[in-house]
Amino acid sequence: MASTLIFDEYELTMSQAFWRVGLTGPVAFELVLRSLPRHYGYAVTAGLADVLDFLTEFSVSGPDLDALRAAGRFDPRFLDHCADIRFTGDVDAIAEGTPVGAGTPLLRVTAPRIEASLAEGALLAIVSHQTAVATRARRIVDAAAGRPVSDFSLRRLPGVGSARATARAAWIGGVSATATTSAGLDLGIATTGTMAHHYVLAHGPASEQEAFAAFLREFPERAVLLVDTYDPAVGVARAIAASRATGVALQGIRLDSGDLDVESRRARELLDRAGMTQTQIVATNDLTEDRVAALVAAGAPIDAFGVGTALATSAAVPALSAVYKLVAQRTAAGWEAVMKHSAGKRNDPGRHQVFRQDATSDILGLADEDLPGQTLLEPVMRAGQVLAGRPTLDAARTRCAASVAQLPDEIRRPRATRVLHVRPSARLVTLTRALRRAAQST
Repeated sequence: MASTLIFDEYELTMSQAFWRVGLTGPVAFELVLRSLPRHYGYAVTAGLADVLDFLTEFSVSGPDLDALRAAGRFDPRFLDHCADIRFTGDVDAIAEGTPVGAGTPLLRVTAPRIEASLAEGALLAIVSHQTAVATRARRIVDAAAGRPVSDFSLRRLPGVGSARATARAAWIGGVSATATTSAGLDLGIATTGTMAHHYVLAHGPASEQEAFAAFLREFPERAVLLVDTYDPAVGVARAIAASRATGVALQGIRLDSGDLDVESRRARELLDRAGMTQTQIVATNDLTEDRVAALVAAGAPIDAFGVGTALATSAAVPALSAVYKLVAQRTAAGWEAVMKHSAGKRNDPGRHQVFRQDATSDILGLADEDLPGQTLLEPVMRAGQVLAGRPTLDAARTRCAASVAQLPDEIRRPRATRVLHVRPSARLVTLTRALRRAAQST
C-alpha cells in the first residue's frame, strides 16, 4: 500500500508548525468509535492489518517532495525533514473481528508528534471503512439465519481502490464468498459469480433456454442461472429444460427483481415439481439486513443471498463516527493527559485500556489500571516493527462469528433495542472532571 502523501493537507501544515517550534516529542493518539449508528447494538473492528502495512511503508517519495517544493507552500527545510521520516512508534489495538460499543478506542498510536499527526487521515480512512463493512456484513449474515451471504459489492463501491478492503472486511464479517476476483486471489477468500442479465439478452428472448444450456456446458461446476431477465416463471422452466438437455445438474437459480418472497415460492414449486428439490434459490436485488430478516421471517424458500449496495455503501449509515484524537503528550514531568472540551466532541483524556466484563459490557479505564475483565487493547507494533504472531484474516473471521454469537439478541438484531455498553472507570471519571475544572479556571 503506497503511503506517499496520503495526508490531509492540514496534517502537513500543522507538522511544519510543530517542527518550527520543536514540538516533536512523543504523543499518544487514539482512534475512537465515538457513537454507534441508529439501530446498531455493536460494531465489528476491522482494518488493523492494513493499518500496520501502511505504517510499515510510511514514507514520502522524492518526486512528491519535489512537487511540494514546486508548489511553494512549505519550508524547503521542513520538506527535507520529511524526506527522512518513517514511522518509529508503537501501536496498541483491539483485535480485528471483535464486537465493540460506542466510546471504544480501537487503536492507540504512540509516536513522535509529526509521525502520529501525519498518520491521521489514512488510519481513519482504513479503520472507519473496514469497520463499517465488517459490521454491516455481520448484521446481514445474522439476519440470514444460517443461509450463505455473498459479497457482490464491487460495482457499487465509490472507487475500485476500495475493492480489496471491502471484500476483506466483509469476509471478517462472515460472508461466504466475494465476487471480487482480485480479493480472492490476493487474500485467499472464496470467490463466486454466475452471469448478468446481458448474458441472456445477448442470445435474444427466444433463445433463453439455449443461453442457459451454453452456460451449463461451459461451467458445469457453477450451474447457477439468472432466471428473471424476462419472466421469472418462464425462466425457471427454461433453466429446468436446459439442465435436462445438457445433463448438467442445476445447482441453483438466481432471482434479482420483483417480490422475492412471491417469486421464490413460485420458483420452489416449479423446481420441486421437476424433481429438483436440491436446486437452491439465490436472491439478490438491493438487499439490506432488514429485507433479509423479513424474507427469513416470512419463510421465503431462499437458500442464499447476494448483497452489494448495502455492503459498499449505506444511505442510512454513510460513515461511522470514528475520530483520531490526541489523548496524552510527554512532558519533562512525564505523560500528561489532554482532552478536547468542545460541545458534543469531548474526548476521554489519557491513554486507555478496555476491560471486557462480559458479553454485554466493557469498562474504559486508564492504561495503567488493573481492573477485572479481559484487556482488549494489545501491543501489535513496537518501534515501527510489527510484532510476531500477527493474527490471520481467518482468525479475525472466526473471532467475529464466535464473539457476536455471545451477544444477546437485543444487541444483535437489525433494529437493536440494547447496545454493548461501555462505562468509564472511577479513575477516568476523576481525571475528566479535574481537566474540566482546570479548563474552566483558565
